[in-house]
Amino acid sequence: MNLRFAPRLLTALMLLSMPAVGALADLQSEIDRAIAASAIRSATISVSVRDADNDQHLAHVNADTPMLPASNMKLLTSGAALHILGADFEFRTRMVVQGDRLIILGDGDPALGDPELLPLIQLGERTGITVEELINLWVQPVAAGGVSHLSEVIVDDRIFERQFIHDSWPRDQLNRPYCAEVSGLSFHLNTLHFYPAPTRSGVADISRFEPYLSTLDASANRATSAQGPRDANTFAIARPLNTNKLNFYGNVKTRYTTPVDVTIHDMPQYFADLIAERLRQAGITVDSSRIAVETDPEPAGEQIGPVIRTPISTIVTRCNRDSENLYAEALLKRAGHALVNGAQPGSWSNGASALRLAIRERLEDDSLAEDLFIADGSGLSRDNRVTAALLTAWLDTFHRDPDLGPIYIDSLSVGGVSGTLEKRFTGFDLSGILVQGKSGYINDVSCLSGFVTTTDGRRRSFSVLINGMGGNVAAAKALQEAVVAAIANELLAVKEVEIGG
Repeated sequence: MNLRFAPRLLTALMLLSMPAVGALADLQSEIDRAIAASAIRSATISVSVRDADNDQHLAHVNADTPMLPASNMKLLTSGAALHILGADFEFRTRMVVQGDRLIILGDGDPALGDPELLPLIQLGERTGITVEELINLWVQPVAAGGVSHLSEVIVDDRIFERQFIHDSWPRDQLNRPYCAEVSGLSFHLNTLHFYPAPTRSGVADISRFEPYLSTLDASANRATSAQGPRDANTFAIARPLNTNKLNFYGNVKTRYTTPVDVTIHDMPQYFADLIAERLRQAGITVDSSRIAVETDPEPAGEQIGPVIRTPISTIVTRCNRDSENLYAEALLKRAGHALVNGAQPGSWSNGASALRLAIRERLEDDSLAEDLFIADGSGLSRDNRVTAALLTAWLDTFHRDPDLGPIYIDSLSVGGVSGTLEKRFTGFDLSGILVQGKSGYINDVSCLSGFVTTTDGRRRSFSVLINGMGGNVAAAKALQEAVVAAIANELLAVKEVEIGG
């Protein structure tokens, strides 16, 4: 390097790394103006913006006010699971034969049989398998191994507690996929997919569903198949709490090609019955199927069939980019199980302890978590409380983490491109910046947190939490995007100084 230019080059680098004082003042005032101009009048609004490199607060509004985070809770949960379990962790679901018993060992993997992931599974030279083909990966080795009789098929799901739903989850929404039960052995997102079809008898055909179990109680079928000009597809399913006696309603005018989902109760038992039924179909006698009980010894025996492995990077991505609640809860409970070295089942309680430990170990100022309240891992509960200041400080730790940071940051949705942000920021000129984040919504709550990054690597973390917005979701999103626009303008206002100019 020509030494003559060294001082000028140093000055240029300093200017690139430090925004002008005026730019910072403008950022705060622009955010203040955006809030004042917002159509949201009675809401509580909390904003935090930091320089991700040095964690300096650049702008803030009520940043220390405890807020309902909705799905922004997943940012804490997924990061804590990465911190506790490690970047190389894999969920491992396996099967062993112990005498005349077949035991399936759950590891808390929420991705097992996930319909969104099945098309991506590589099987030989093929890409994509069906749910039945996945089941057969375990059934076929048992049949091929010469087993002709089993006294029991047992699903050992004891890695997690058997409290399948959180006490504070909305009871009127437990049939819906986003409220799926959380279990140590999950399968097919713990939901059933129905494909109803019309019949000439006028009663809808509800016989096609996945994963199929012949003993499922589908006797309460009141769904019609009227074909009149004013009739339409209005099929719906209800499931009374803690049962699998499904009730079918509405009308089926034409065959459904997109499934109608309903959550299933006690997937570990359902899966035990499912495997037992497929084994019988393969010619193996099975006396009974059940879940493990407390007095059962730790399972041991000869492994049979493949070990199904899912890397934590896949789980974290589905948790954050696609906002899958089941994935978040599984991560929280799996981290809790690891925290106690496997001495207790993973639970919401020890999962919360694992999250708090991760915060203490990662944040320089763990007092930011003084007002943190952890009810669940997904943000579905209305009992969670988080501050915007905590979220941005937490995000910054991953920006500076060379091991966990790439997995964590890559798991976020990209504005205008992917995940829950695919259809947002569509009116923005995103040239020169990248918006990555996690949105969140429950009734009366809208949140958005993440990063704004320039092509030369300068990055801001942000969090905009809005509580009490009423039904004005559009205005809440507009305000969040206005804050992101202000951050982008502040970043782009720092111009590169031409060396030698």
